[in-house]
Amino acid sequence: MVEVSEPNTPSASEALVRMEYAPIDYSDLLLANGVYLLSPKLPSVVGGEGAGIVEGIGPGVTRVKVGDRVTIPFGTFTWSEKVLAPAQGHFFVPPSVDARTASMLNINPTTAVLF
Repeated sequence: MVEVSEPNTPSASEALVRMEYAPIDYSDLLLANGVYLLSPKLPSVVGGEGAGIVEGIGPGVTRVKVGDRVTIPFGTFTWSEKVLAPAQGHFFVPPSVDARTASMLNINPTTAVLF
């Protein structure tokens, strides 16, 4: 493992999200061990889903705003304190949903439906 730098300022169409919770799924362990279908360029963060608070938005982003609680879109690695993700892919999380539950709303339901 190596320390990676924090993400830069979000560019157009991106949001910077401070992670609240990122679960560990079996696919994450496969990816970390290099036996999953994805092969990220190393060094890389792993983790397929999560939830957090928007801390910054890029120019022209209107879908989310600073302070929104959101899930992280598929394709963004989440085992990090902060992540940059496409602003279009976020789903809003109401205050009544805790971070742990919210973090599993993208991949787990799809997996349950498919199996």
